Amino acid sequence: MPQDTLNTAAALESLAVSDYAKVFEMLHTGIAVMSATGAFLYCNRAFLDMFNLPSDIRGKHISEYFLTGERGVMTTIRTRKPTFCTSLTTTNAQGISFRYPLLDSKGKLFGVVVESISPGIGAERMRKLLETIDELEEKSNYFEQKVRKKTGSLYTFDSIIGESSPIMALKNKGSRFAVSSEPILLLGESGTGKELVAQALHSASRRASKPFVTVNCAALPQDLMEAELFGYESGAFTGAKSGGIKGKFELADTGTIFLDEIGELPLSMQAKLLRVLESGEIQKLAHRGQLHSDFRLIAATNRNLEQCVEEGTFREDLYHRLNILELTIPPLRERLGDIPLLARHFIELHAGPRRAREIRISNELYRAFGLYPWHGNIRELKNVLTYALFCLEEDEHVLSVRHLPERFFRELRNEQPEPEPKEPHPDNLNMNQASAQAERKALLAALSGTKYNKTLAARVLGISRNKLYKKMREFDLLSPLNKK
Repeated sequence: MPQDTLNTAAALESLAVSDYAKVFEMLHTGIAVMSATGAFLYCNRAFLDMFNLPSDIRGKHISEYFLTGERGVMTTIRTRKPTFCTSLTTTNAQGISFRYPLLDSKGKLFGVVVESISPGIGAERMRKLLETIDELEEKSNYFEQKVRKKTGSLYTFDSIIGESSPIMALKNKGSRFAVSSEPILLLGESGTGKELVAQALHSASRRASKPFVTVNCAALPQDLMEAELFGYESGAFTGAKSGGIKGKFELADTGTIFLDEIGELPLSMQAKLLRVLESGEIQKLAHRGQLHSDFRLIAATNRNLEQCVEEGTFREDLYHRLNILELTIPPLRERLGDIPLLARHFIELHAGPRRAREIRISNELYRAFGLYPWHGNIRELKNVLTYALFCLEEDEHVLSVRHLPERFFRELRNEQPEPEPKEPHPDNLNMNQASAQAERKALLAALSGTKYNKTLAARVLGISRNKLYKKMREFDLLSPLNKK
């Protein structure tokens, strides 16, 4: 490390006992100083009070207390640029924070200064603050994370919740793909948010101000599919509307069409879709002459299209025409670090901002979420939290495992590995001994799977907490030395 960096870092370490710290203690604004690795070096009293932090926080990492640490301080450390975004702690304390990099004379980072204000500053002062930020952004590229408005009511990549590595990689690649005119194929399990990503792709494209048309291929009746997609003229068939209708491809002219569940299209419609993609020509029912549409296609599916091609249910030429730019949306189990942010969003959505500020999620519940398989992905997380919120009494402020639906624990039990049958002893075990061994093994599996969380282990086993302790005493599992 250069000598000037060592000197400045040493000066930073001594800040907490310097006379300058006394000035910070007089401020109503929260001030914190972080090391180049994200550890707390100093916090003034306003910062500690604003975020309900302990006074002995020095030396602790930002991620231990802040759910937004990765998006804020760690982004500044990585980019060497200021960032601006909200701050949210694990205890649901909120603030608005600016993070400034501290650089030596050679541009090497040796720390970060955080300036935070309370969200309770009032609507008028907040409005003036945001106006000031907008003015700064117009004049310079000062903030790394900008305050952006959505394009209409559609999602943007900035409004997709998540700071984990898989979701950030998706956003980065999606932003690059969006500027092209080639089709994009979105792959992902049900409930991962494929339509939200499609909206973000449209919002980031040159067609953002043009139409965004959504079609759920699985929901279209097969006998009406052609008319819905390509439209028809008056008198095209019995019962046709006077004057006809425009099809989805015609409505998407100059914009984007999103075909969700494209793997559900019958082969006859796949052939027509291929022609539209190759020529832009729409075969509108009963239309005389040629009709073209200039659209950008985004398709999505939760099926394995390569396997569908092998099975003969999806055209190979259409698959290769679609699969130019491919984006895979990660399932929730691969981005568990985003659960706190997603949970906070859903709580605010259902409970409202005021009530949401009073509600926090227990560490026990977060541990249970980390063990759950989330086959329904983000949609399932939303449903589970909705159930839990309606089970929360008005005078309660902590969501815990007892507020979860029973189906959550049934699924969690199914995820527990089946005890492997033990080879019988040469002398042969009697039935009681065999049963006891299986019972002990099941107890150990549940306790290990829940990191010895007794309440959660009891739920997984489908027994009461008292019975769990009774069984643990019976099999001598209460002592830490016997956790084997």
